[in-house]
Amino acid sequence: MQTLVGFGTFAALPEEQISENISRRILSGDQGMLVWWSIRAGVHVEPHSHANEQIVWMLKGKMEFRLGDEQRVCGPGDVVVIPGGLHERRLNMSRSAKAWLRSCEWHSTQ
Repeated sequence: MQTLVGFGTFAALPEEQISENISRRILSGDQGMLVWWSIRAGVHVEPHSHANEQIVWMLKGKMEFRLGDEQRVCGPGDVVVIPGGLHERRLNMSRSAKAWLRSCEWHSTQ
C-alpha cells in the first residue's frame, strides 16, 4: 500500500474494487489510514474484526452496524468507534443508493 507524505487530493487516490458491490479509496500515512468506502444498497459486510480501533463517520445512506451484541442504524453525520478486536458486521439499509462512509485506523508504534 502506497503512503503519502505532504499534500494530495481525494481524486488522485485510486479506487479499489473489492467486489462488484464494494469499493474503497485508501489514504495511508506511516502510522494511520483513512478509508472511503462505497457500499451498494442492500449489501451485507461479513462479520469481521480489526486489531486496531476504528472510527467510522457516515457520509451518505443508512448502514446497520452490529458491534458485539449491540445493533444500531446509522445515517449521515453519525459516528461509530469500534474497539480493536471487537467483531462487527454492516448492512447497507439504503434501498436505492450507495452508502458512503469513512473509517480511520491508527497503528501503535510501540
